[in-house]
Amino acid sequence: MLALITGKNYTQVKKEADNIAKDFLKSNSSQIEYHTTETIKPKDLLYRAEGQSLFGDKAIYIIDGLVDESKDEVLKILGTLTISANLFIFCEESVIKEIEKSFTDKGAKFITLKSDAKEESNPFAITDALISKDKKRMWHLYRRELDKGENPEAIMGRLAWVMKTLNLIIKNPKNSAADLGISPFVYSKTNSGMSKWTPDSAQKFYANLLFGLPSGGEMEYHLEKLILNM
Repeated sequence: MLALITGKNYTQVKKEADNIAKDFLKSNSSQIEYHTTETIKPKDLLYRAEGQSLFGDKAIYIIDGLVDESKDEVLKILGTLTISANLFIFCEESVIKEIEKSFTDKGAKFITLKSDAKEESNPFAITDALISKDKKRMWHLYRRELDKGENPEAIMGRLAWVMKTLNLIIKNPKNSAADLGISPFVYSKTNSGMSKWTPDSAQKFYANLLFGLPSGGEMEYHLEKLILNM
C-alpha cells in the first residue's frame, strides 16, 4: 500500500501522514517506523515490502525525503510497494508531475497540502525541526530564512531558547509545565522531541550553540556547521 504527501509546511505534512497511519491502524495490527534518507534506502524498502511478519502483523513506514534523493530507485520499486500488505507513506516538500503520475498510476494515494502565508512565515518552524532533530528540514528552513534576510544571531536566539527549554524538561522529567514555569503549549511541543535527544546530546548541542563560535568566527557558518553535524 502506498501514499505520497507533499507540502511546504513540514508539520502539516507529518500530521497528515500520521492521520493516514491511524486510519490503517484501525483495521490492522501494525507498528509505525519513521525514517529519513539517513536511516533507510530504496533497497531496504524493497526488502520490507517483500517480507512478511511471522505473526502476520503489518508495518507502516513514514519516510521523509527519499523520493527527492533517490527518485529513480524509488520509482523502480513502486509496483512492489503498492501490492505489499505494509503501508509506505512518502513525505516530500514537492514532486514533479512525472513522479506524481508514477505514484497515482500505481494506485497510490496522493495528497498535496497548501500552506497559507502565515504558516510559511512561521518563525518557529525551524525550532520545531530542531526539536524533531530533522537535519534536512532544519537546513532547508535555515537557508530559507537567510535568503529572506534574517539575521543569523536572531536565528541563534530562537534555537538557544528551545534547547534551553528542552534541557530543562530532560533534567526534570517528573516536573509539570507549571513546575518549570513553561506554558503548557511550549512544554507539550518541546516534550514531543524528547525521544530524539539524549541528555548528553541535548546538553552538548546547547553548549556548542552558545559557546562553540570561534573567536572572530561568523555566526552564519557556526550555525551551518552545527546543523550539518546534528
